[in-house]
Amino acid sequence: MREIVGCVWSMLSAGANAGARVAAARSPFTLLQAATVGLDGAPRVRTIVLRGASEEKSTLTFHTDVRSEKVAELEKDSRIALVGCDLNAGIQIRLEGVARLAASVEERLALWSISRPHSLIVYRAARTPGTPIALPQEAHVASARPADSMAGFENFCLVTVDVQKIDYLDLSPDGHKRAQFSRRNGAWQGGWVAP
Repeated sequence: MREIVGCVWSMLSAGANAGARVAAARSPFTLLQAATVGLDGAPRVRTIVLRGASEEKSTLTFHTDVRSEKVAELEKDSRIALVGCDLNAGIQIRLEGVARLAASVEERLALWSISRPHSLIVYRAARTPGTPIALPQEAHVASARPADSMAGFENFCLVTVDVQKIDYLDLSPDGHKRAQFSRRNGAWQGGWVAP
């Protein structure tokens, strides 16, 4: 069973590092769906870009706008669920964990400094995500002159997810297989379950 957990982390790592290899095809696990508990108690789901995966620490990282609803939701209830799917391979990975918002400037700066500028431009937008606008162009940052490399950093939020549960589903034509794991005392424990 340990090989399944290793395989899951390998797929997540490939998703987190997809942008590091220019010629590489995008990993199906680069974009994950993240579910939080809304401020009104209703479920909320959106897509996040996976930026880091550490099997050793059992953590995932992504960044978002500190002004976004998901940050307020995670501040109120830190539980988060994520799902990714490789449609070609028939693999689904579901994860549950607890999100931490990086408080230290050093942690945030470490990811900011290695991110590509086009990934960071959204943090320079004057409007809060979700603000009503008349035209899509109103949401974009004018790029008439080069921006300060730190422009928008105050809106940059690093989210680290401490993964506590893994649900692995393989929809192979020769028979579906599903396994579930929970992290206890620093180790993954689990086994096969009916798909």
